Amino acid sequence: MNQVTDTGSTPDASASVGPAPASAEARHRPGILLVDDQPARLLTYEAVLAGLEVECVRALSGREALKQLLTREFALILLDVNMPDMDGFETARVIREHPRWERTPIIFVTGMNLTELDQLKGYEVGAIDYISVPVVPEILRTKVTVLTELHQRRRHLEALNSSLTQARNDLEERHASALAERDAQLHAIFEHPTELFVVLQAVRDCETIVDWQYRDANTNALELLGHNRQQLLGCRLTEMFDPEQASRLIAKCAQVLQTRQLVRYEAQYRDQDFFITLFPMGPDCVVGSGTNITERKRTEAALRHSEARYRASEKRLREANERKDEFLAMLSHELRNPAAAIGNAAQALSRLVNHEKEQSLIGIVERQIGHLGHLLDDLLDVSRITQGRIEINRERLTLQSCIDIALETTQPLLQEKKHRLTLSMCPEPLWVNADKVRLAQCIANLLTNAVKYTEPGGEIRVRTLIEDNAAIVTIADNGIGMPPELIPRMFELFVQGERTLDRSQGGLGIGLAVCRMLMEMQGGSVTGSSPGAGHGSTFTLRMPLANETSDPSTGETADSGGPARVMIIDDNRDAADSLALLLQLEDHATLTAYSGAEALSQAASFNPQFVLLDIGLPEMDGYEVARRLKTLIPQARLIAVTGYGLAGDKQRSADSGFEAHLVKPVSLSDIQTTFASLTTS
Repeated sequence: MNQVTDTGSTPDASASVGPAPASAEARHRPGILLVDDQPARLLTYEAVLAGLEVECVRALSGREALKQLLTREFALILLDVNMPDMDGFETARVIREHPRWERTPIIFVTGMNLTELDQLKGYEVGAIDYISVPVVPEILRTKVTVLTELHQRRRHLEALNSSLTQARNDLEERHASALAERDAQLHAIFEHPTELFVVLQAVRDCETIVDWQYRDANTNALELLGHNRQQLLGCRLTEMFDPEQASRLIAKCAQVLQTRQLVRYEAQYRDQDFFITLFPMGPDCVVGSGTNITERKRTEAALRHSEARYRASEKRLREANERKDEFLAMLSHELRNPAAAIGNAAQALSRLVNHEKEQSLIGIVERQIGHLGHLLDDLLDVSRITQGRIEINRERLTLQSCIDIALETTQPLLQEKKHRLTLSMCPEPLWVNADKVRLAQCIANLLTNAVKYTEPGGEIRVRTLIEDNAAIVTIADNGIGMPPELIPRMFELFVQGERTLDRSQGGLGIGLAVCRMLMEMQGGSVTGSSPGAGHGSTFTLRMPLANETSDPSTGETADSGGPARVMIIDDNRDAADSLALLLQLEDHATLTAYSGAEALSQAASFNPQFVLLDIGLPEMDGYEVARRLKTLIPQARLIAVTGYGLAGDKQRSADSGFEAHLVKPVSLSDIQTTFASLTTS
């Protein structure tokens, strides 16, 4: 049995119990210092080392280990990394700083997964190897056997060196024999299943290192190099590698010997990538370890390629989205021109025709043009909102004023479907801070939705109330309702219920999405519910209440101020001519021009009070025409009539001299109201 010296049974007792006296036989055996704050592990190590010709000495802390080192010499220190008070790294550093212990081998024991940085830290403080917990007995016994053998031979060599009477040749022979045995033992240490290890020895020409030769290699390295051990031993690097590779490796090995520090780098060999670590072993030897990182490098390259493709796809999608927004804006503009012409013609016909049947047909045209205008507005709103270009102009107003606008907008559609509309309004005014136009648009969208998805003769109920300091509008119908799977997605873009041939309601599936986005931009919300298909739907708008104030509405529509001289400039002849006819029926005098040049040539002689000017003219656009007209007829009031209705478009028209901006299709009432406002301003 091996001799065991116990410094204490528990961590608390370790400081008070001194080292037990060793027997004479024990003092002649190599000492192994076992350092761990867990007594159970120390017993495990002793059991593994039982039968070896070594003396195991326990220490339950780093400080206790230092005390033991003061009493005797050890062949090996087995040192736990993670200990309280003074951990393994700090203990190893103190040991290495003492000249007496600087050559004592240290093997770290750890139960944690160490990073390469942690391992480097261990090597920097003097450790020669790591052992992981749980300990593999064969590995521990092999390492201890090899290192104690090295220790005994080192002591023997030191004894020989102390005797100057012995012949130098005998000393060198013994030393060479010891080195050979050490190489064999190192081979056993470094024969790990996943790593490549080689031992290189400097080949000197006088004091100059001109090459390196192989002293040993493990199985993995031999397989990679394509040699057996007998073939490899003595081979030089210049014989194994091409000149560039050999030169690089020779320089790295020389750096290790010169600095006595680790050197790490990446290298390629036979189309494989390796992470190489070189560290010194003795005055002329370098140990190299290599980890195959080929798969890791391929994975990293694949990830970089994938990221590049993702970024390229993202860029293409962004560009496609921008083109889509531009297309929607242009589509809306182009569709507004024919819509304006049709709308103007329908309004004019309604004043010329008295027969009930013709009036009915004209009403259909007017309603459908209005519906087309709403679709175009929704398309543009989606584009504006997604780009963050929509403007919200909030003011204190009553909820009822927005409901009135929405009801006026949807009244023709309600009458066409012969629905029963029930209003249940809160008796007191509900004041909110909102954009009047946008809030009315949201309510109108929900009313239109209810009308479209309720069978003719159905019932629609609008109710207002106060709840939790918020103004509430509910719009309920007894229409086709929604299936459960549609309810969570009802406010997403382009989502609609299933259509059948007998229930094709039209629309683009964006009205509810626009409604939700506009409500959130005003600090409100919208929700929807349905008991199921065939049981109707209920939508609820919610806006925080504002402080009460007087109703700012004037209650009356401004007078247009009577007949006026109006110049119409539009390259779309149908739109220009139909608008001129509509104004003539209201006793206005009109002059129509189909280009900017034509308008400039006739403007002074006609001397108009108002100019209705299209911006999207060919050759000379409306902005330039407006600037020139202000010089020719400075008294005329310029009004932009265009398919472009973004905030930037309105600002640009104002900068060019326009005093009002109307978006096609334009109703006669909008024109009359604009005339009146400019007349009184």
